[in-house]
Amino acid sequence: MPEPKNNCDAFSSLYKSFQYCNGQVSLPGCRARVYFIPKRDIVKWPKLKMTDATDMKSVAQYDGNFVLAADKNFKYIDLVDGENEPKSEQVGAFGSFHFNNTATLVIPGTEEEQTGLITLLNNENTVFIVQQRNGKARIFGSEAFNAQIKPSQNWGKGTSDSNNSTLEITAEDMAPAPFYPGDIVCEGGVTYSGADGSLKETASEDGNA
Repeated sequence: MPEPKNNCDAFSSLYKSFQYCNGQVSLPGCRARVYFIPKRDIVKWPKLKMTDATDMKSVAQYDGNFVLAADKNFKYIDLVDGENEPKSEQVGAFGSFHFNNTATLVIPGTEEEQTGLITLLNNENTVFIVQQRNGKARIFGSEAFNAQIKPSQNWGKGTSDSNNSTLEITAEDMAPAPFYPGDIVCEGGVTYSGADGSLKETASEDGNA
C-alpha cells in the first residue's frame, strides 16, 4: 500500500547550514531616517513569501512593491543616530507562534512640528520602514495586524540633558520585521531601493522620471 503523501514539509527543504566568516561584520542599530505611511493609503501589499519561498533567504522577505493610493507616498522622519532600537520576539502559543516587532524611534526636539507629528500619529494606523545600517529595509506593521504607536516627549532637566520626542512602535507579524527589497516611493517622485537604500529614481522638473 503506498505511503500517504506528506503535506507537512513546507519548511523542511529550506533549512541550510550557516557559516560565519572571520572578518565578517554585522553592524548593530539602524539608520537615522525612517519612512512611514498611514495604512489606509496602501492599496495593495507585497506578498510575504513564508512557505512559498524557494530558499531560506526569502522566507521572511516581501515580494513585490507597495501599491499606494493616487498622490500618496512615504514620508520620512530623521532620528537621533544611535538612540533607536528595533527588536523582535516570539509571542503566542505553539501552533500560533508569531512575532512582536518593536522599535523605539527618537526624534530630535520637542518643538511645534515634532509635537504636531506625534499628535497626529497618536491615533493613526501607520506602517513604518526601518533600515538596517547596510540599507536593507524592514517593515513594522502588516496587512493582518495593526501597529500600535506610543508617543512621548522628554524636555530634559538641565542644559546637558536630551530634548527629544519618542515613538514606541509595537507591531505583530508572522515574521520578525520582514525584509522589503521593493521600492520606497517618496515625495517629489524620489524612489529609494529597499534592498540597499540607494536612490533609484528622481522626477525631473516637468514631473516625469
